[in-house]
Amino acid sequence: MGVHGLTTFLRENQRILAKAIEFPSSSTVTSIVVDGWSFIYELYEESKLPWVYGGEYKAFSACVEGVVKAWMSVGLRVYFVFDGSAPELKIPTLVSRLNHSIVERSLLFFRTSETSRSTPRFLHETRMIPPLAYHACLHALREVASSSNTLEVHFADEEGDPYAVELAGRLGAFVVGNDSDFVILNSGKYAGYIQLNDMLWTTPQSMDAGSGDENGEFRTVRKAKTKKKGAAQQGIRRGLIPPEHSTDLTLSVSVYTPAALASHFKIPVTLLPLLGALVGNDFSNQSSTQRNVQNLFFERHLTLSQRISRVGSTLNGILSAASQKRKARHQVGSVMDLIDRSVHALLIRLPSTMASGEIDAIVDRIVNAALQYAIDKYDGDTFGPDGLWPSKVCALHRPETCRLPGLFSRALLLSTGNEATDDSAEGHDTRLTQLHSLYISAYRSGHLQPKLMDILNTGTFWPRLFLENPDAENVARSIGRPIREWIFAILEDAVGLPDAPEGTGDLEVGQCDTSQVDEEDEDELIDVVEEDSDDDGADLLAPLRGELQKLRAPDEGSEIPASVISQSQSHLPPRPKCVMEYVRRGTRIAPEGVTVPDISRLLVSSAFCGNSQDDWTPLPLRSASERMSLFLHVLHSNTVALEELPSGQLMCALVLRWIVRVMHLRAIEFSSKEREKEKWTRSEAGAFLAFYTSEGRSLDFRTMPAPDGSEPNAGPEATPISSRSIQLMAQVLMAIESIHHLSQILSVSERVPVRVHTLSGQTFHMFLAQKGLNCRDTLPVGLWEACTEGLGDAFAEERPVKAKKSKVHGKSIERTSVRKAVRVGAGGSQFELLADLQF
Repeated sequence: MGVHGLTTFLRENQRILAKAIEFPSSSTVTSIVVDGWSFIYELYEESKLPWVYGGEYKAFSACVEGVVKAWMSVGLRVYFVFDGSAPELKIPTLVSRLNHSIVERSLLFFRTSETSRSTPRFLHETRMIPPLAYHACLHALREVASSSNTLEVHFADEEGDPYAVELAGRLGAFVVGNDSDFVILNSGKYAGYIQLNDMLWTTPQSMDAGSGDENGEFRTVRKAKTKKKGAAQQGIRRGLIPPEHSTDLTLSVSVYTPAALASHFKIPVTLLPLLGALVGNDFSNQSSTQRNVQNLFFERHLTLSQRISRVGSTLNGILSAASQKRKARHQVGSVMDLIDRSVHALLIRLPSTMASGEIDAIVDRIVNAALQYAIDKYDGDTFGPDGLWPSKVCALHRPETCRLPGLFSRALLLSTGNEATDDSAEGHDTRLTQLHSLYISAYRSGHLQPKLMDILNTGTFWPRLFLENPDAENVARSIGRPIREWIFAILEDAVGLPDAPEGTGDLEVGQCDTSQVDEEDEDELIDVVEEDSDDDGADLLAPLRGELQKLRAPDEGSEIPASVISQSQSHLPPRPKCVMEYVRRGTRIAPEGVTVPDISRLLVSSAFCGNSQDDWTPLPLRSASERMSLFLHVLHSNTVALEELPSGQLMCALVLRWIVRVMHLRAIEFSSKEREKEKWTRSEAGAFLAFYTSEGRSLDFRTMPAPDGSEPNAGPEATPISSRSIQLMAQVLMAIESIHHLSQILSVSERVPVRVHTLSGQTFHMFLAQKGLNCRDTLPVGLWEACTEGLGDAFAEERPVKAKKSKVHGKSIERTSVRKAVRVGAGGSQFELLADLQF
């Protein structure tokens, strides 16, 4: 993440660029801003919790609380920042990451034998982050924040990195993460960047032990393994997780600042974004252009660090030549001139050998990539916590400059521009204003997932994909899409979605044109010449930032298209909206267009009783009972038995009913053995309910005692890794996410809590391996009946257990088919041998 190779460059030049700091450093409280997703990835990786079963969320929540409390114990005030919607320029990078981290690893996993893929080494190399880790982390942070005033959780307007640095600049804080962009970005009183994996925890006992060795006359000679074990016992630990059961901790870190990096290359700090864009960052990966630019700028034999050094020396050379006033031909007249000169200087090919307009296209890409680092300058005088929250809309920006309100304002802007002034129009505007405030407040408080912001910002949706059978249909499509169609329709009716691409007006659901997804942005870039200034600290990229603000600001003179409001609000036939879903298609991530259905037609077709057009009220503003009825109606679970369940049991009942029903309908629609095998059995349903409700039996792998004769934390080897269980878990995870999103859109999430922090994926696999024996006997009263009401024919018959190879008195007993294959010998072909083995 971040600038390509910059993390390696920082590590190789740590003694020159970094400054060592210890916490607690003084009696005053020091603030850190933590990149939420970097924290989740690093902590789950470092905790060594099993991932293949779907996630050990209870143990992970305990890890989150432990690390955050340890930070607070050394005098740190902690601010977490989670990403909002991703900018459109980053879509190719996101697709590439998903292909590498999810699709390719899933393909490798399912193409490997069950024995080989169960080894610790293989599981480590194919490791994935469980999709509900965000929910578990957020719950743990809320638990800590409820009992302390030194922890806050923020949700960025869009990309989280600029927001985190801007927040740190307002607080005078450090940013903690694993993204090298944090040493490029700069704002206000930003104190610098700390890497998550570069922390060192020590205790007073460990420091005393170390000093005794230095002053003593004799030293004990230990082998390498003994030395590591002794350090761990003495309370020294490198990494994110502190030593267990320790007090009076000391945290040592290395801090990197943009000023130190710029000084190393002898360029102004304000040109670091240009350096990052020229080297390559997350925003320069546009189609195949990134690969071409790297090939044009750098020889193949150059390492990543050498590439960064080459760009830094090139910029320094151009600026040094321009500073010689006697040579007028070297003067840099504008930022665009500087970028153009840098591109020409970095080219390893003659410009005459390149196609017409190719250099201009490269310059445009560099400009767009550099603009992503733009941060508005703070014009206030108040810093620290008192300088936050100028309004309820945003912690950093005023409502008129914050980008978040615009995502919820499409329908409101259209209604404001309408000439109608009757009472119904005024009431309609009031409801839209209420929706605007409702969703902004829900997002800022963490009750509206950032994933949903992509729908409103770029018209895209990115389901959280995980390990699943690559030969089966993606669960994001089969399990999640029917629910998301309701989500799209409700949002379009309530706040309005971005316009669909041209040419999609006559397409059905799932048939939107995707030809424009990879097209280049043809917006014209304006070449702005800088004015002369005697201020050495002037922002050299200020003109580009000005143009960025013009591109971000809404065009007041432009006409708002009539399609931003659904048929429930207007009698005009609007062009249908389209949301691009990025899901797995075969062995790659690909966009699939989903036409947003009209909410009125959905309500009529589903026979919901609350579809009155006389005085239309957006669904999120209706009464709590009506919203809950619609929520259950969408999930085909509007039954008396289910409504009477306690709130803690609702989610598991809804998830099970939805999956069982979808798999049953798929088997009816396409009558085949494969579809019939997809259906759930009653024992599998009982195993799921026992897993979801058995929070006391969730395994904590950090404190779980090891069995006799085994290594510590031997949990993953205790439960078999079954392909069937993996696919069932993938369906469960997708259903939980989709149903939770729907509950947040309808503002009923408090009635249907997700309770991810109590779950253990290995527990589910363990119950499945036991064929759900006695699972139903442990369920709460009435839960099984509520889950199976009306679904009697939807379950599959119990599958017989296949006989496995066994041993009697130490001798292997071969199956009949194997002995038969041996007897065939040379009399039959090799293909007959394989057929008889029944692999």
